[in-house]
Amino acid sequence: MVYIKELLRKSTEEFPLLSPGELHVWNVSTDITPARLVEYKNTLSKKELIKVHLFEFEQARDSWVVSQGALRMLLSGYLGIPPKLVKTGRRRKGKPYSIDDPGLYFNMSNSGKLVTIAFSRDTELGIDIEHIRPLPDLDEMIIRNFTSREIRFINGKSEERITRFFRFWTIKESYLKAIGEGMRLSPDNLEFAIEKDSIRQLAVNGIFEQENWNFSEFSISADYVGTLTYGQENTVIKQLDFI
Repeated sequence: MVYIKELLRKSTEEFPLLSPGELHVWNVSTDITPARLVEYKNTLSKKELIKVHLFEFEQARDSWVVSQGALRMLLSGYLGIPPKLVKTGRRRKGKPYSIDDPGLYFNMSNSGKLVTIAFSRDTELGIDIEHIRPLPDLDEMIIRNFTSREIRFINGKSEERITRFFRFWTIKESYLKAIGEGMRLSPDNLEFAIEKDSIRQLAVNGIFEQENWNFSEFSISADYVGTLTYGQENTVIKQLDFI
C-alpha cells in the first residue's frame, strides 16, 4: 500500500481520474459558510430535501446536507453527470451503491465537523472516522465492544486510552461497513490487533467467514482518527480536500 496525501482544491472541471489500483479519500468540512451550505442543498433530490425538514437540531441537519451534497458532487465528478442526476441506492443489507455505475465503490463517514468519503473502482471498502472526545460511558463502551485482548491494549497506556479506544472503534466499524453488515455483527464478535504500524485481523466469530481484507489507519488532524478497510492489496491511497 502506498499512501499519498494531496491537500488540493478540486472542482468538477479539474476532477482527478480514479485509476485502477487507486483509492481516493475526500475530506469535507461541515464548518462552512451559509452560501456554501446552500450550494450543497441545491444538489439534493426531492426525497432528500423532504428529509432535511425531519431533523430536530440544526447542526445535525446541516451536517447531513453537507455529507449528502458532497457525495452527490463527488459522484458527479467521477460519473461525468450533473449532481442532480446522480442516483444512489441501497443493497439488501443497506450498503449504499451507485445506480449509475455499480462498479464505482464508495463509503462515507462523519464525526465532529468532518465528513470523509472514499472511492474505488477495484474493491468494496469501508471507512470510519471519529473525533477524539471524552466519553462519559467509556468504561462501559470498552467492556461491551472489545475482546479481552483488545481491552488490555486499550488500557495499556492510560494517557493513550481514549485514542486507542477510538482507533479500535474505527477499525471495527470500517470493517463492518466494508462487508456490508453495519452493526448486525456486533463489534465484540470481532478481534483485531494493532502491531506497530499495521492492523491484523485475528478472528471473526458468528456466521461470517474470515476474509483477507487490508486495513489502513489515516489521520486528518491530531484530534481525529480513521481507518480504511478495502479488498485489494498494493493500493495507492490518495487523500484530498473537497473545498
